[in-house]
Amino acid sequence: MKQLGAVLLVALTVGLAGAGCQSSRKADDLSGEIYPPPSPVASGATDARLAELQTSMTELLERIDVLNDRMSRLESASAGAASASAPMPMPAPQPRLSEQQLSPMPAPPPAMVAPVVATPAPVPVAAASAPLVGARIADNYRGALELYGKNKFAEARKAFQQVLDSDAAGELADNALYWIGETYFAQNNFDEAMKFYQRVTKEYPDQNKAPDALYKIGVTHEKSGDLAMARKTFEECIQRYAYSSAAASARLELKRIKY
Repeated sequence: MKQLGAVLLVALTVGLAGAGCQSSRKADDLSGEIYPPPSPVASGATDARLAELQTSMTELLERIDVLNDRMSRLESASAGAASASAPMPMPAPQPRLSEQQLSPMPAPPPAMVAPVVATPAPVPVAAASAPLVGARIADNYRGALELYGKNKFAEARKAFQQVLDSDAAGELADNALYWIGETYFAQNNFDEAMKFYQRVTKEYPDQNKAPDALYKIGVTHEKSGDLAMARKTFEECIQRYAYSSAAASARLELKRIKY
């Protein structure tokens, strides 16, 4: 009887322990299903992120324009090389040489030449500091784009002007000049915008921002009500820069507008 009581006591203890573990697991499962509500995102952080995305998109589009411009130049160069190349004439048959002429001539004794040790030329200070200057200009240009993305047009215009003044013959000069026109265009000052777009097409006709500037000249004519000049400008953009994204936009604009 004592043994039976002991067995019952042990079984009861094990059952209670199992129930406690099961309830604990259920509590853990329930607690795992409850998540804290997401914290609200501040509007300032959202605006900053949006401006950053707009800047990145603008830089990406500019890189695409640069690649399209390079492709156009490569295709033009390859077409010119193909047209310039002509079939080479066949060489005339040479008379057979005699055995005496075919006998090898004695080679001259090798001359003793002293080894020449090349001394590295000193690097000019201006050339060494050029990459630093270029990196600083690129940083200033990106900062100006960020100001434009935040609709701070007056500050962006000043920043783009500084980029242009830093290196008027650099790779970002035409970009800076174009974006100065864009700051005026965003404020509906089409006369001033037109001046800077025209400067891009005249001073930098072979750079990557020239197609965009020519296209925006057409849009500016359209905004001003001169639809005939707008059509002419769009057709010129398509003819001169056929592989650019600006030419694609000009084609769409010609189909959309009722002249």
